[in-house]
Amino acid sequence: MKPLIHFAHANGIPSQTYQKLFDALSDEFDIMYVPLIGTDPHYPVTDQWQLLVQQVIDSIETQAQGRQVIAVGHSLGSLLSFMASNLRPDLISQVIMLDPPLIMGKSSFAFHVAKLFSPKLVDKMTPAGLSSRRRDHWDSREQAASLLRTRGFFKGFDQQCFDDYIRYGLTQDVQKGGVTLTIPKAVEVEIFRKNPSLWWLPQPKPKVPVHLLVGQESLFLKKKFPQQAQKKLGIPYTVVPGGHMFPLEYPLQTVEKIKSLIQG
Repeated sequence: MKPLIHFAHANGIPSQTYQKLFDALSDEFDIMYVPLIGTDPHYPVTDQWQLLVQQVIDSIETQAQGRQVIAVGHSLGSLLSFMASNLRPDLISQVIMLDPPLIMGKSSFAFHVAKLFSPKLVDKMTPAGLSSRRRDHWDSREQAASLLRTRGFFKGFDQQCFDDYIRYGLTQDVQKGGVTLTIPKAVEVEIFRKNPSLWWLPQPKPKVPVHLLVGQESLFLKKKFPQQAQKKLGIPYTVVPGGHMFPLEYPLQTVEKIKSLIQG
């Protein structure tokens, strides 16, 4: 029996978008994933993402059926997987975080205060403001693909990953016709606004082995969050080519790094 990987996706990017990574991992691992984070009414978006963490835990329990998993996640999904491992280390043998929004130190405290007293500032401190203004309706998948391919982080996507985003990240709009976001814009924005903000407080060390991969062009690296996570939590990190979306920019290189970390 192959080792089992459980994957959790980035905000607004359904897990099936990562199919190229899953295919490249499947020669050595069984793969399962939580399909959509934030859209299930049983797991609404709450502050500190507590119920989204529970969604990941429940996904593992339901699908793994007693087998321990290697928890791999990107961005939102990586932090949820890490938090799940702190709550349920019996379910998870190892965590690999791909560019997590692990906001540390003074920035974490400032973000926490902003959440309490200045919602407008939160939208400036996170991608929430940008997401709230993004387009979320197109006449067709073809139109969406032509308009998105050269915009924002999509321009760096591997072609298959981009094609899979168009296939799975968009869905038929039953009200207006055309297509809209599979994970609604309002959900995406709320997830950014509720990002965990308590990492400035004393924290226990991880209960399972954890490794962090961060893109060399990632804003998180520039703000030295991985360095602070290593110092405060003892989580080692490795810098890899690409930005925050590096798993979808360099999927095969990301898979090789994941495999090396698991073997290590």
